[in-house]
Amino acid sequence: MTDTPSPVPRDPARDTPPRGEGAQPTGPGGQYPGTGQHPSGGHHQSSGQAAPPPARGAGHPRHEMPGGAGYPQFEGPGAAQYGTEPVEPPPAMTGSAQPSYGPTGTGPGASGSGDQPVYGYQVAGPTGLNVSGAIGYGLEKFRSNPAPWLGVTALGLVIYLVFIFLVQFLEPSSLLPVVVIFLFVLAALWVLQAAMVRGALYETDGDRPSFGSYFRYLNAGNVLLTALLVYLGVWIGLALCILPGLVVGYLCMFALHFVIDQDQGPFSAIRSSATAVLRNPGQTLLLALTVVVITLLGALLCGLGLLVAGPIAVIAVTYGYRTLAGGPVAP
Repeated sequence: MTDTPSPVPRDPARDTPPRGEGAQPTGPGGQYPGTGQHPSGGHHQSSGQAAPPPARGAGHPRHEMPGGAGYPQFEGPGAAQYGTEPVEPPPAMTGSAQPSYGPTGTGPGASGSGDQPVYGYQVAGPTGLNVSGAIGYGLEKFRSNPAPWLGVTALGLVIYLVFIFLVQFLEPSSLLPVVVIFLFVLAALWVLQAAMVRGALYETDGDRPSFGSYFRYLNAGNVLLTALLVYLGVWIGLALCILPGLVVGYLCMFALHFVIDQDQGPFSAIRSSATAVLRNPGQTLLLALTVVVITLLGALLCGLGLLVAGPIAVIAVTYGYRTLAGGPVAP
């Protein structure tokens, strides 16, 4: 069975041509019966009467609708046709290239070249990261907004002193209380480190963060989990002849930046950090060594030098992250 409707019965009195007129035309060029003209050229005797449908076997065959090239009769270049006429090819695509999509970041135009917009930060290949420029950038940003940086960094010293006080005051007789206090202090220091990264990202955006701004949008869950994975990796590596632990710490130097700035998960952030470092080994290694030297120099001044060395180091590393990832760096 098909869905083709049954033809309307023919009316012999109306559809039969006059005697002696020869064969009945069968196409639009010879005028169908009921189209308004007889084959001889005369008009139909009644212009107001509806034209009858063509007889079975006349006109177009079944399953074909009248038109230039069969059905469906969609107009325009490239429309699907099922007849014998040649199909006009679709016009060539012109215009700018299609955009590419990267990880979550600042939106269109964050990086890229030419007319191709890029969405999100892209982990770039070798770039012009200048280590001395990164250190100078950190020093300048700290000098222009010292008060909140000193306040946030001082929290680290307060957390350390609280840990010493609790251990001395409680005088735990077993190892378990010490481990619990140590883990609590360690988690607080990780959150503080993430807060400093958040503030450094504000600085590279061109904003001068207030004290409360450092603790916004930290994604503390992913921050703590990422820091824990890096911490375990470093200590396991240190137990294996020290060098593997140093390599793990070096590869993960941007992990918290990817978590906080691009909202990546712990494993994705660690992978993104290692990718950025390995694509730019010379520049990132020099930056890491310079930051370590600055931190050690700050620690030599009874720890008080860390109030200045800490912010400069964090801002410099964040400058390197934004430069390598193609993010914005405000002057």
